[in-house]
Amino acid sequence: MKLSLLRGLLILDAAVLFLLGALLIFAPAQVERAFHFQDLPAAVGYMIGLWGCVFATLGLGYVVAATNPIRHLAWVQVGIARGALECLLGVFYLARGVVTFQQAGFGIIVAGAMALAYLALYPRTPSAAPVVK
Repeated sequence: MKLSLLRGLLILDAAVLFLLGALLIFAPAQVERAFHFQDLPAAVGYMIGLWGCVFATLGLGYVVAATNPIRHLAWVQVGIARGALECLLGVFYLARGVVTFQQAGFGIIVAGAMALAYLALYPRTPSAAPVVK
């Protein structure tokens, strides 16, 4: 049961990453507006597009991991680390006043929730029973 939920989480994460990646690659200006960033230099679109490439390829890795999460456990660990780091970075920039909650709140909440979900579904090996001689 837990393993099938983990597979579902990996697929969900992959789908979100593919969608975000495609939007960041093909519609960077619209993404900037959606997150309330105005008047950014045109070169920022290039950086946003590169970020989209990272998201899309990360999504591909999660699809592979969903086929056998135990074998590809490193991808689950990446999901935990990515979610935690995204959440912490968002909180850091929010606390410094660089971004507003309207700009970063959704990402902070989703990233934190994903990290917690991966942690909750992380496959743990059962403790070995004592050997009786």
